[in-house]
Amino acid sequence: MNGHREFAVPKEKQLVTVHLLGGEIGEGNIFLEFYPDARTLHQKIVAFLEDKNEFFPLSSGGAPEFVRKRSIRMVEVHYPEDEDQFNIMHVELVTVVFRDGSQVSGDLLADVPEEKKRLSDCLNLPLNFLCTRTYGKVSYINKDSILKVTTAGK
Repeated sequence: MNGHREFAVPKEKQLVTVHLLGGEIGEGNIFLEFYPDARTLHQKIVAFLEDKNEFFPLSSGGAPEFVRKRSIRMVEVHYPEDEDQFNIMHVELVTVVFRDGSQVSGDLLADVPEEKKRLSDCLNLPLNFLCTRTYGKVSYINKDSILKVTTAGK
């Protein structure tokens, strides 16, 4: 018998910073499904955050911590600026105000058709996380942690 390795599902490690609702911040690796050249990193992260699993491991060298997705305020991912997938997304400058009063401003990124590019359409997509870009990082913000969103560009 070769052991359990032959039955392992290949995963891609992705370094992220996870901000929890209580203010705690952790940095470590999440493990994304392996799709060779079939999906962008953005699509893999969205699939990871939106899947049915309630908990996921965050590995930072020692024993992994298991984080509940509903306890996430925001997940930050470092992205290269020339990521092609963002060329097809609707971009709108917004300020997100969290329930605790803190806020973050940046580009809301939404993959929507031309007729659905209003801010309300983007915010009401059937996803639990909004995608934003600020200071060279892409963040996925849990909608449950948001008090309100305003258009920063107007």
